[in-house]
Amino acid sequence: MAKVAAKPIRKGTIVLTIVGTSPLITHAWPEKAKQMMREKHAGKKTKTREVRDPEAEAMDAAYTTPDGKFGILGLALKTSLVTAAHKDVGIEKTLVRKSLFLELPDPSGVLPLLEQDMPEVREDMVRVGAGSADLRYRPMWSSWRVRASFVVDFENLTPDDVATLVTRAGFGVGLGEWRPEKGGEFGRFEIDTSEPYLVEVEE
Repeated sequence: MAKVAAKPIRKGTIVLTIVGTSPLITHAWPEKAKQMMREKHAGKKTKTREVRDPEAEAMDAAYTTPDGKFGILGLALKTSLVTAAHKDVGIEKTLVRKSLFLELPDPSGVLPLLEQDMPEVREDMVRVGAGSADLRYRPMWSSWRVRASFVVDFENLTPDDVATLVTRAGFGVGLGEWRPEKGGEFGRFEIDTSEPYLVEVEE
């Protein structure tokens, strides 16, 4: 029987800091809302609306790590980079999906913000259901930064490609609520050039 030898993947790690250039608004689904949806789907009668607590609702809409730190959803960052990819800039979306992976510190999938400042409580009117209006309370950080570590297949993407993706994603896609991808101006970012930019290639 012939031996099969797989060609090793030339992979490595890129670590960089992302700094917000516009405020970040997050909207995580709180466990209470999930439970109400489960009960509704199970045919149980849902409770009548309770007196609202804007600050509590805003904090429930924040993404947090298991130890309680505020952060962003890692999957959202990866999706932002994939959205920014395009064949016209020489980087195919399918190539990014299979050649770049975000390292997450724990199973929660949340990357912690580097500065753990308390967010502002933002009140916005939204349209729900058949056009009826309601209020939403969400956390907003005017300034924010995260440190992201990517595992990259360097045979498909170069460090410059990754930097290009982060730059384009930060400029025109964004993160969180009311980001540019959804017609807003929030959640924009860029590479923080004041922080070390690390590239390590596995031998």
